[in-house]
Amino acid sequence: MKLAVATSADRLKLNGMLPEIGLPHRLFDAIVTGSDVARKKPNPDIFLTAAKLIGLPAAHCLVVEDAASGVQAAKAAGSRCLALTTSLAAATLRELGADWVAGDLAHVPAGIWDN
Repeated sequence: MKLAVATSADRLKLNGMLPEIGLPHRLFDAIVTGSDVARKKPNPDIFLTAAKLIGLPAAHCLVVEDAASGVQAAKAAGSRCLALTTSLAAATLRELGADWVAGDLAHVPAGIWDN
């Protein structure tokens, strides 16, 4: 499995966030920030760039998001999307096009890895 970070935040903010949550940069095969693309979410550019960097078509990627613009960008890229209810209600995330919704990563829905 390949892992990428695709955030609208700039690299400076990302460099502060990852260590804060205990994730080393080396964990990821690619890191794309808002500074690396011309158009930020809800445009799909950030996810398309991340998919290209890890050598996969966006349609073979699972995006994990918690924001409306992120869900929209994931779907515009042609990716599947697991939306977390940390910022928005489950119904809202489903309306935005999320394929699956969960409260957190400890409760990923069954069947998510079947595709």
